Amino acid sequence: VLYEKLPNFLSAADVFAMPSRSRFFGLEVEGLGIVYLEASACGLPVIAGNSGGAPDAVREGITGLCVDGTDVKQIAEAVIHICSDSLRASEMGSAGRNWIVEQWRWEIWSKEFNALLVSQ
Repeated sequence: VLYEKLPNFLSAADVFAMPSRSRFFGLEVEGLGIVYLEASACGLPVIAGNSGGAPDAVREGITGLCVDGTDVKQIAEAVIHICSDSLRASEMGSAGRNWIVEQWRWEIWSKEFNALLVSQ
């Protein structure tokens, strides 16, 4: 999918679920999870696996839920929890969008990265 078309595809969904999990005995994990941030930016509640940095891209119970990516029952329960209550889903999606706008803009992080690099 072309990057500029990504918001159109994400906005068509009710929830974004990517229950990542660690592989190779924990040697391969999800990084920060930019895709979760992209989904939040589009106003979607997210379901992330609890692997690596993925939980850092979700405010648990506020913008979405983190689950054990190897537990099918837990994944299904998270999807049902969000999708069975449209108000909850809408509130999580709005909270995610607001969080991205307030905390994850490039203008904010470029200053952080610049300060880190300059201090080295």
